[in-house]
Amino acid sequence: MFSQPQRNTLRQIRDYHQRARRNMAILLFALPFFLASCTNSLVVDTEFPSPIVPQVGITMGVVYDEALKSFTYKEEDKNRDKWVIEAGDAHTRLFDQIFPAMFADVNILENHILENHESGAGNYDLVLYPQIKEFQYSSPKETRIKIYEVWIKYHMQVFNANGDLVADWLMSAYGKTPSAFLQSKEEAMNQAISVALRDLGATLSIGFVKVPEIRTWLEENKPRPVPTNSVSARPKT
Repeated sequence: MFSQPQRNTLRQIRDYHQRARRNMAILLFALPFFLASCTNSLVVDTEFPSPIVPQVGITMGVVYDEALKSFTYKEEDKNRDKWVIEAGDAHTRLFDQIFPAMFADVNILENHILENHESGAGNYDLVLYPQIKEFQYSSPKETRIKIYEVWIKYHMQVFNANGDLVADWLMSAYGKTPSAFLQSKEEAMNQAISVALRDLGATLSIGFVKVPEIRTWLEENKPRPVPTNSVSARPKT
């Protein structure tokens, strides 16, 4: 038989273990919510100006594959802040804004056109296939200043109506937060990505006709004349 002091001690030990198990259960239940609250989630939201460039008198087919349309960057490095950045929609909105300013007509094509070009032959002169290859950023912890910097690498491919590769090149875009006094991480990152996308839009709209293979194709195929300051309607789907 245990003495009263011993029984009290055993009761205290039992109560301690019960509280410990209860606290552990609460912790395990709350842990996913805590981790989720530590993740910075961002859907890139911005507006893009329409570029003022000489319009090329061709019908351009454009393919947005699923990887582009649903592009999401997830930071996996345990030593960095967790980010989930959805930027696919922002990219398609950018392209939908600049391509009608660049080309006389723009048709949005299904992904299978790249696999079976004959099904779309005659509806376009060229097909542009933009792809996101790499997304990188630096944070205030790394730059020691209260801004984010973003680098995005792209792979651009252009095919003719027969499916032959005309041009193949890489592009990079850079952006940084224009102000160190933004209220949140998400706002600062959004602005950095927005600047990078505008950089992409400016570089692509000005530099497309300067790509050597594109310039050669245009010289050989003589695009139709377009009125000065003409801008085509939104891309056709």
